[in-house]
Amino acid sequence: MNALALYFVGFVLFVLIGVPIAFALGLSTLGIFWLTDQPLPLYMQRLWTGLDKFTLVAIPFFILAGELMGGSGILSRLLDFAKLVVGRVKGGLLHINILVSMFFGGINGSAIADTSAVGSMMIKATEAEYKDPELAAAVTAVSSVVGPIIPPSLPMLIYAFAAGNVSIAALFIAGIIPGILIGLSLIIVTIFVVRGKDYPIDKTRYGVWDVIRILRRFVVAAILPFIMVGGIVGGVVTPTEAGCVAIVYALFIGFVVTRELTLAHVYAALVRTVIVTAVVMIIISFGNVSTWWLTIEGVPRAISNSFQDWTSSPVVFLALMLVLYLVIGLFIEQAAAMVMLVPIFAPLAEKYGIDPVHFGLFTCLTLALGLITPPVGLCLFVSSSIAGVPVQRVFRAAIPYFIAMMMVLALVTFVPQIFLWLPKAMGF
Repeated sequence: MNALALYFVGFVLFVLIGVPIAFALGLSTLGIFWLTDQPLPLYMQRLWTGLDKFTLVAIPFFILAGELMGGSGILSRLLDFAKLVVGRVKGGLLHINILVSMFFGGINGSAIADTSAVGSMMIKATEAEYKDPELAAAVTAVSSVVGPIIPPSLPMLIYAFAAGNVSIAALFIAGIIPGILIGLSLIIVTIFVVRGKDYPIDKTRYGVWDVIRILRRFVVAAILPFIMVGGIVGGVVTPTEAGCVAIVYALFIGFVVTRELTLAHVYAALVRTVIVTAVVMIIISFGNVSTWWLTIEGVPRAISNSFQDWTSSPVVFLALMLVLYLVIGLFIEQAAAMVMLVPIFAPLAEKYGIDPVHFGLFTCLTLALGLITPPVGLCLFVSSSIAGVPVQRVFRAAIPYFIAMMMVLALVTFVPQIFLWLPKAMGF
Protein backbone atom coordinates (compact mmCIF):
# COMPACT_ATOMS: atom_id res chain seq x y z
CA MET A 1 0.00 0.00 0.00
CA ASN A 2 1.52 3.36 -1.07
CA ALA A 3 1.80 6.43 1.14
CA LEU A 4 -1.25 8.13 -0.37
CA ALA A 5 -3.50 5.15 0.32
CA LEU A 6 -2.15 4.89 3.86
CA TYR A 7 -2.89 8.58 4.38
CA PHE A 8 -6.54 8.26 3.33
CA VAL A 9 -7.05 5.03 5.27
CA GLY A 10 -5.56 6.62 8.37
CA PHE A 11 -7.70 9.74 8.00
CA VAL A 12 -10.92 7.72 7.60
CA LEU A 13 -10.08 5.50 10.58
CA PHE A 14 -9.40 8.51 12.80
CA VAL A 15 -12.71 10.09 11.78
CA LEU A 16 -14.63 6.84 12.36
CA ILE A 17 -13.34 6.51 15.92
CA GLY A 18 -14.42 10.06 16.71
CA VAL A 19 -11.19 12.05 16.38
CA PRO A 20 -11.98 15.69 15.42
CA ILE A 21 -11.40 16.42 11.74
CA ALA A 22 -8.49 18.80 12.36
CA PHE A 23 -6.60 16.28 14.48
CA ALA A 24 -7.47 13.47 12.07
CA LEU A 25 -5.79 15.50 9.32
CA GLY A 26 -2.79 16.29 11.51
CA LEU A 27 -2.28 12.74 12.80
CA SER A 28 -2.67 11.05 9.42
CA THR A 29 -0.17 13.48 7.87
CA LEU A 30 2.23 13.08 10.81
CA GLY A 31 2.06 9.30 10.37
CA ILE A 32 2.95 9.64 6.69
CA PHE A 33 5.90 11.92 7.57
CA TRP A 34 7.14 9.25 9.96
CA LEU A 35 6.60 6.33 7.57
CA THR A 36 8.24 8.06 4.60
CA ASP A 37 11.19 9.41 6.60
CA GLN A 38 10.22 13.02 5.97
CA PRO A 39 12.03 15.35 8.43
CA LEU A 40 9.73 16.10 11.34
CA PRO A 41 11.02 19.68 11.70
CA LEU A 42 9.51 20.25 8.24
CA TYR A 43 6.13 19.16 9.65
CA MET A 44 6.37 21.79 12.38
CA GLN A 45 7.49 24.40 9.86
CA ARG A 46 4.44 23.75 7.67
CA LEU A 47 2.18 24.03 10.73
CA TRP A 48 3.49 27.54 11.35
CA THR A 49 3.46 28.48 7.65
CA GLY A 50 -0.26 27.74 7.56
CA LEU A 51 -0.85 30.45 10.17
CA ASP A 52 1.68 33.01 8.94
CA LYS A 53 -0.88 35.03 6.96
CA PHE A 54 -1.96 38.55 7.86
CA THR A 55 -5.51 37.88 6.57
CA LEU A 56 -6.07 35.44 9.42
CA VAL A 57 -5.76 38.23 11.99
CA ALA A 58 -9.23 39.38 10.89
CA ILE A 59 -10.85 36.17 12.13
CA PRO A 60 -10.61 36.78 15.91
CA PHE A 61 -11.61 40.43 15.40
CA PHE A 62 -14.75 39.43 13.49
CA ILE A 63 -15.62 36.83 16.12
CA LEU A 64 -15.08 39.24 19.02
CA ALA A 65 -17.14 41.97 17.36
CA GLY A 66 -20.04 39.56 16.95
CA GLU A 67 -19.76 38.33 20.53
CA LEU A 68 -19.73 41.90 21.89
CA MET A 69 -22.73 42.89 19.81
CA GLY A 70 -24.56 39.82 21.10
CA GLY A 71 -24.08 41.03 24.67
CA SER A 72 -24.92 44.67 23.91
CA GLY A 73 -28.70 44.32 23.80
CA ILE A 74 -28.61 44.35 20.01
CA LEU A 75 -30.62 41.14 19.65
CA SER A 76 -33.63 42.58 21.50
CA ARG A 77 -33.58 45.63 19.18
CA LEU A 78 -33.55 43.38 16.13
CA LEU A 79 -36.40 41.39 17.65
CA ASP A 80 -38.51 44.52 18.17
CA PHE A 81 -37.96 45.58 14.56
CA ALA A 82 -38.86 42.13 13.22
CA LYS A 83 -42.05 42.17 15.30
CA LEU A 84 -42.95 45.52 13.79
CA VAL A 85 -42.43 44.22 10.24
CA VAL A 86 -43.97 40.73 10.32
CA GLY A 87 -45.34 40.21 13.83
CA ARG A 88 -49.01 40.52 12.82
CA VAL A 89 -49.07 37.83 10.12
CA LYS A 90 -49.99 34.22 10.85
CA GLY A 91 -47.01 32.35 12.27
CA GLY A 92 -45.48 35.75 13.04
CA LEU A 93 -42.97 34.39 15.54
CA LEU A 94 -41.53 32.07 12.89
CA HIS A 95 -41.21 34.94 10.43
CA ILE A 96 -39.62 37.04 13.17
CA ASN A 97 -37.15 34.22 13.79
CA ILE A 98 -36.10 34.27 10.13
CA LEU A 99 -35.73 38.06 9.96
CA VAL A 100 -33.76 38.23 13.21
CA SER A 101 -31.44 35.48 11.95
CA MET A 102 -30.84 37.43 8.74
CA PHE A 103 -30.02 40.62 10.64
CA PHE A 104 -28.05 38.98 13.43
CA GLY A 105 -26.19 36.68 11.03
CA GLY A 106 -25.14 39.78 9.14
CA ILE A 107 -23.67 41.11 12.38
CA ASN A 108 -21.83 38.08 13.76
CA GLY A 109 -21.19 36.15 10.52
CA SER A 110 -21.48 32.75 12.21
CA ALA A 111 -24.32 30.27 11.74
CA ILE A 112 -23.72 28.38 14.99
CA ALA A 113 -23.59 31.59 17.05
CA ASP A 114 -26.80 32.66 15.33
CA THR A 115 -28.54 29.38 16.23
CA SER A 116 -27.48 29.61 19.85
CA ALA A 117 -28.28 33.30 20.40
CA VAL A 118 -31.52 33.54 18.42
CA GLY A 119 -32.66 30.08 19.47
CA SER A 120 -32.31 30.85 23.17
CA MET A 121 -34.75 33.74 22.71
CA MET A 122 -37.12 32.50 20.03
CA ILE A 123 -37.53 28.73 20.37
CA LYS A 124 -39.08 28.72 23.86
CA ALA A 125 -41.27 31.74 23.06
CA THR A 126 -42.51 30.11 19.86
CA GLU A 127 -43.11 26.80 21.64
CA ALA A 128 -45.17 28.52 24.35
CA GLU A 129 -47.27 30.37 21.74
CA TYR A 130 -47.69 27.70 19.06
CA LYS A 131 -47.03 24.42 20.94
CA ASP A 132 -44.82 23.28 18.04
CA PRO A 133 -41.24 22.98 19.35
CA GLU A 134 -39.83 20.98 16.43
CA LEU A 135 -40.98 23.58 13.89
CA ALA A 136 -39.54 26.40 16.01
CA ALA A 137 -36.21 24.55 16.24
CA ALA A 138 -36.23 23.75 12.51
CA VAL A 139 -36.83 27.38 11.51
CA THR A 140 -34.07 28.54 13.87
CA ALA A 141 -31.58 26.03 12.42
CA VAL A 142 -32.30 26.66 8.74
CA SER A 143 -32.48 30.45 9.03
CA SER A 144 -29.11 30.54 10.79
CA VAL A 145 -27.48 29.34 7.56
CA VAL A 146 -28.17 32.81 6.14
CA GLY A 147 -25.56 34.14 8.60
CA PRO A 148 -22.50 32.91 6.69
CA ILE A 149 -23.93 34.24 3.40
CA ILE A 150 -25.05 37.79 4.25
CA PRO A 151 -21.88 39.82 4.88
CA PRO A 152 -19.79 40.15 6.93
CA SER A 153 -19.08 36.43 6.81
CA LEU A 154 -16.52 34.37 8.69
CA PRO A 155 -16.61 31.43 6.23
CA MET A 156 -15.97 33.85 3.36
CA LEU A 157 -12.84 35.05 5.15
CA ILE A 158 -11.67 31.44 5.48
CA TYR A 159 -12.48 30.74 1.83
CA ALA A 160 -10.57 33.82 0.65
CA PHE A 161 -7.56 32.67 2.66
CA ALA A 162 -7.76 29.09 1.35
CA ALA A 163 -8.26 30.13 -2.29
CA GLY A 164 -5.65 32.88 -2.14
CA ASN A 165 -6.85 34.83 -5.19
CA VAL A 166 -10.35 36.02 -4.31
CA SER A 167 -11.32 39.50 -3.20
CA ILE A 168 -12.98 39.42 0.22
CA ALA A 169 -14.91 42.58 -0.67
CA ALA A 170 -16.25 40.96 -3.86
CA LEU A 171 -17.33 37.87 -1.92
CA PHE A 172 -19.10 40.01 0.66
CA ILE A 173 -20.99 41.97 -1.98
CA ALA A 174 -21.86 38.81 -3.94
CA GLY A 175 -23.43 37.26 -0.83
CA ILE A 176 -26.08 39.94 -0.38
CA ILE A 177 -28.56 38.82 -3.08
CA PRO A 178 -28.34 35.03 -2.39
CA GLY A 179 -28.70 35.74 1.35
CA ILE A 180 -31.87 37.75 0.75
CA LEU A 181 -33.19 35.07 -1.63
CA ILE A 182 -32.68 32.38 1.02
CA GLY A 183 -34.47 34.50 3.62
CA LEU A 184 -37.41 35.14 1.26
CA SER A 185 -37.63 31.44 0.36
CA LEU A 186 -37.81 30.51 4.05
CA ILE A 187 -40.57 33.08 4.63
CA ILE A 188 -42.55 31.72 1.65
CA VAL A 189 -42.24 28.15 2.93
CA THR A 190 -43.37 29.28 6.38
CA ILE A 191 -46.49 30.87 4.87
CA PHE A 192 -47.47 27.51 3.36
CA VAL A 193 -46.45 25.47 6.43
CA VAL A 194 -48.61 27.49 8.87
CA ARG A 195 -51.55 27.91 6.50
CA GLY A 196 -53.46 24.95 7.93
CA LYS A 197 -52.40 25.44 11.55
CA ASP A 198 -54.46 27.07 14.28
CA TYR A 199 -51.88 29.65 15.33
CA PRO A 200 -52.89 32.81 17.21
CA ILE A 201 -52.15 36.15 15.51
CA ASP A 202 -50.46 39.02 17.33
CA LYS A 203 -52.87 41.99 17.63
CA THR A 204 -50.29 44.51 18.88
CA ARG A 205 -50.88 48.03 17.56
CA TYR A 206 -48.02 50.49 17.13
CA GLY A 207 -48.32 54.24 17.36
CA VAL A 208 -46.21 56.66 15.36
CA TRP A 209 -43.80 57.24 18.24
CA ASP A 210 -43.50 53.49 18.85
CA VAL A 211 -42.47 53.02 15.23
CA ILE A 212 -39.93 55.86 15.43
CA ARG A 213 -38.46 54.46 18.65
CA ILE A 214 -38.14 50.94 17.22
CA LEU A 215 -36.59 52.21 13.98
CA ARG A 216 -34.10 54.39 15.86
CA ARG A 217 -33.08 51.48 18.05
CA PHE A 218 -32.82 49.22 14.99
CA VAL A 219 -30.52 51.60 13.09
CA VAL A 220 -28.02 51.46 15.95
CA ALA A 221 -27.90 47.67 15.57
CA ALA A 222 -28.01 47.46 11.78
CA ILE A 223 -25.29 50.01 11.07
CA LEU A 224 -22.42 47.70 12.06
CA PRO A 225 -22.49 45.50 8.90
CA PHE A 226 -22.57 48.65 6.78
CA ILE A 227 -19.53 50.00 8.61
CA MET A 228 -17.59 46.76 8.12
CA VAL A 229 -18.64 45.87 4.58
CA GLY A 230 -18.74 49.47 3.38
CA GLY A 231 -15.26 50.14 4.73
CA ILE A 232 -13.83 47.05 3.03
CA VAL A 233 -15.64 47.62 -0.28
CA GLY A 234 -14.75 51.30 -0.32
CA GLY A 235 -11.08 50.51 0.24
CA VAL A 236 -11.04 52.58 3.41
CA VAL A 237 -10.00 49.67 5.64
CA THR A 238 -8.67 46.14 5.24
CA PRO A 239 -10.74 43.24 6.63
CA THR A 240 -8.48 43.20 9.69
CA GLU A 241 -8.96 46.93 10.27
CA ALA A 242 -12.70 46.55 9.71
CA GLY A 243 -12.76 43.99 12.51
CA CYS A 244 -11.00 46.45 14.82
CA VAL A 245 -13.46 49.22 13.93
CA ALA A 246 -16.34 46.84 14.60
CA ILE A 247 -14.98 46.00 18.06
CA VAL A 248 -14.67 49.69 18.96
CA TYR A 249 -18.20 50.33 17.70
CA ALA A 250 -19.59 47.34 19.62
CA LEU A 251 -17.92 48.52 22.83
CA PHE A 252 -19.26 52.04 22.34
CA ILE A 253 -22.79 50.80 21.69
CA GLY A 254 -22.71 48.37 24.60
CA PHE A 255 -21.27 50.72 27.21
CA VAL A 256 -22.58 54.12 26.10
CA VAL A 257 -25.77 53.65 24.04
CA THR A 258 -27.55 50.53 25.31
CA ARG A 259 -25.54 50.36 28.58
CA GLU A 260 -26.19 46.61 28.70
CA LEU A 261 -22.59 45.53 28.17
CA THR A 262 -20.62 44.79 31.33
CA LEU A 263 -17.04 43.83 32.03
CA ALA A 264 -18.29 40.30 32.75
CA HIS A 265 -19.84 40.21 29.26
CA VAL A 266 -16.58 41.44 27.73
CA TYR A 267 -14.58 38.79 29.56
CA ALA A 268 -17.00 36.05 28.46
CA ALA A 269 -16.81 37.35 24.88
CA LEU A 270 -13.01 37.26 24.99
CA VAL A 271 -13.03 33.67 26.29
CA ARG A 272 -15.44 32.51 23.57
CA THR A 273 -13.39 34.34 20.94
CA VAL A 274 -10.20 32.61 22.05
CA ILE A 275 -11.88 29.19 21.96
CA VAL A 276 -13.47 29.64 18.53
CA THR A 277 -10.31 31.21 17.08
CA ALA A 278 -8.20 28.36 18.43
CA VAL A 279 -10.48 25.81 16.77
CA VAL A 280 -10.33 27.63 13.42
CA MET A 281 -6.56 28.10 13.58
CA ILE A 282 -5.96 24.45 14.44
CA ILE A 283 -8.04 23.44 11.43
CA ILE A 284 -6.14 25.83 9.17
CA SER A 285 -2.73 24.80 10.49
CA PHE A 286 -3.23 21.04 10.16
CA GLY A 287 -5.08 21.56 6.90
CA ASN A 288 -2.08 23.42 5.50
CA VAL A 289 0.26 20.52 6.32
CA SER A 290 -2.12 18.06 4.76
CA THR A 291 -2.65 20.16 1.61
CA TRP A 292 1.10 20.71 1.22
CA TRP A 293 1.83 16.99 1.41
CA LEU A 294 -0.99 16.14 -1.01
CA THR A 295 0.41 18.72 -3.43
CA ILE A 296 3.87 17.14 -3.16
CA GLU A 297 2.25 13.79 -3.99
CA GLY A 298 0.57 15.32 -7.04
CA VAL A 299 -3.00 14.73 -5.86
CA PRO A 300 -4.43 18.12 -6.98
CA ARG A 301 -2.87 17.64 -10.43
CA ALA A 302 -4.27 14.10 -10.66
CA ILE A 303 -7.73 15.25 -9.62
CA SER A 304 -7.57 18.14 -12.10
CA ASN A 305 -6.58 15.82 -14.94
CA SER A 306 -9.31 13.34 -14.01
CA PHE A 307 -12.03 15.99 -14.03
CA GLN A 308 -10.82 17.42 -17.32
CA ASP A 309 -10.73 13.91 -18.83
CA TRP A 310 -14.33 13.31 -17.69
CA THR A 311 -15.78 16.57 -18.95
CA SER A 312 -14.87 19.88 -20.52
CA SER A 313 -18.17 21.48 -19.51
CA PRO A 314 -18.14 23.94 -16.58
CA VAL A 315 -21.82 23.14 -15.95
CA VAL A 316 -21.07 19.43 -15.53
CA PHE A 317 -18.08 20.30 -13.33
CA LEU A 318 -20.29 22.44 -11.08
CA ALA A 319 -22.88 19.66 -10.90
CA LEU A 320 -20.19 17.19 -9.83
CA MET A 321 -18.87 19.65 -7.25
CA LEU A 322 -22.39 20.23 -5.96
CA VAL A 323 -22.82 16.51 -5.27
CA LEU A 324 -19.33 16.23 -3.78
CA TYR A 325 -19.78 19.23 -1.47
CA LEU A 326 -23.20 18.05 -0.28
CA VAL A 327 -21.81 14.61 0.56
CA ILE A 328 -18.71 16.06 2.26
CA GLY A 329 -20.91 18.45 4.23
CA LEU A 330 -22.78 15.51 5.75
CA PHE A 331 -19.66 14.46 7.63
CA ILE A 332 -17.20 17.37 7.81
CA GLU A 333 -17.77 20.82 9.33
CA GLN A 334 -17.78 23.77 6.94
CA ALA A 335 -14.48 25.42 7.90
CA ALA A 336 -12.56 22.12 7.90
CA ALA A 337 -14.05 21.13 4.54
CA MET A 338 -13.01 24.45 2.98
CA VAL A 339 -9.46 24.24 4.29
CA MET A 340 -9.20 20.70 2.88
CA LEU A 341 -10.94 21.13 -0.48
CA VAL A 342 -10.65 24.75 -1.64
CA PRO A 343 -6.87 24.69 -2.36
CA ILE A 344 -7.52 21.72 -4.64
CA PHE A 345 -10.74 22.71 -6.41
CA ALA A 346 -10.55 26.52 -6.64
CA PRO A 347 -7.65 26.41 -9.17
CA LEU A 348 -9.51 23.69 -11.08
CA ALA A 349 -12.63 25.87 -11.24
CA GLU A 350 -10.53 28.63 -12.82
CA LYS A 351 -9.38 26.19 -15.52
CA TYR A 352 -13.05 25.67 -16.38
CA GLY A 353 -13.47 29.43 -16.71
CA ILE A 354 -15.64 29.77 -13.61
CA ASP A 355 -15.54 33.17 -11.91
CA PRO A 356 -13.61 32.89 -8.59
CA VAL A 357 -16.32 34.87 -6.76
CA HIS A 358 -19.00 32.56 -8.17
CA PHE A 359 -17.13 29.45 -7.06
CA GLY A 360 -16.41 30.99 -3.66
CA LEU A 361 -20.03 31.81 -2.93
CA PHE A 362 -21.13 28.43 -4.30
CA THR A 363 -18.65 26.70 -1.97
CA CYS A 364 -19.66 28.68 1.12
CA LEU A 365 -23.39 28.12 0.56
CA THR A 366 -23.20 24.43 -0.37
CA LEU A 367 -21.00 23.47 2.57
CA ALA A 368 -23.18 25.62 4.89
CA LEU A 369 -26.09 23.27 4.18
CA GLY A 370 -24.11 20.59 6.03
CA LEU A 371 -24.84 22.58 9.20
CA ILE A 372 -28.49 21.50 8.98
CA THR A 373 -28.09 17.91 7.76
CA PRO A 374 -27.31 14.90 9.97
CA PRO A 375 -25.07 13.29 11.07
CA VAL A 376 -22.91 16.40 11.74
CA GLY A 377 -25.50 19.20 11.37
CA LEU A 378 -24.21 21.40 14.21
CA CYS A 379 -26.99 23.99 13.91
CA LEU A 380 -29.58 21.24 13.87
CA PHE A 381 -28.21 19.72 17.07
CA VAL A 382 -27.93 23.08 18.84
CA SER A 383 -31.53 24.04 18.05
CA SER A 384 -32.88 20.59 18.96
CA SER A 385 -31.09 20.71 22.32
CA ILE A 386 -32.56 24.15 23.06
CA ALA A 387 -36.04 22.93 22.11
CA GLY A 388 -35.61 19.65 23.99
CA VAL A 389 -36.87 17.50 21.09
CA PRO A 390 -35.09 14.69 19.17
CA VAL A 391 -33.00 15.89 16.26
CA GLN A 392 -34.86 13.50 13.92
CA ARG A 393 -38.12 15.39 14.49
CA VAL A 394 -36.41 18.73 13.96
CA PHE A 395 -34.86 17.55 10.68
CA ARG A 396 -38.22 16.21 9.49
CA ALA A 397 -39.77 19.62 10.11
CA ALA A 398 -36.85 21.28 8.31
CA ILE A 399 -37.22 19.26 5.08
CA PRO A 400 -39.52 21.77 3.26
CA TYR A 401 -37.09 24.56 4.12
CA PHE A 402 -34.14 22.46 2.98
CA ILE A 403 -35.82 21.90 -0.39
CA ALA A 404 -36.38 25.65 -0.79
CA MET A 405 -32.74 26.32 0.05
CA MET A 406 -31.66 23.73 -2.51
CA MET A 407 -33.65 25.64 -5.13
CA VAL A 408 -31.78 28.84 -4.25
CA LEU A 409 -28.51 26.88 -4.32
CA ALA A 410 -29.37 25.68 -7.85
CA LEU A 411 -29.78 29.31 -8.92
CA VAL A 412 -26.47 30.27 -7.29
CA THR A 413 -24.74 27.33 -8.97
CA PHE A 414 -26.10 27.53 -12.51
CA VAL A 415 -27.38 31.12 -12.87
CA PRO A 416 -24.60 33.18 -11.24
CA GLN A 417 -25.65 36.30 -13.15
CA ILE A 418 -28.34 36.90 -10.52
CA PHE A 419 -25.67 37.96 -8.02
CA LEU A 420 -22.39 38.47 -9.93
CA TRP A 421 -23.66 41.67 -11.51
CA LEU A 422 -23.51 43.47 -8.17
CA PRO A 423 -19.77 43.09 -7.40
CA LYS A 424 -19.00 43.69 -11.09
CA ALA A 425 -21.08 46.89 -11.04
CA MET A 426 -19.00 48.04 -8.08
CA GLY A 427 -15.75 47.40 -9.89
CA PHE A 428 -14.73 43.99 -8.47
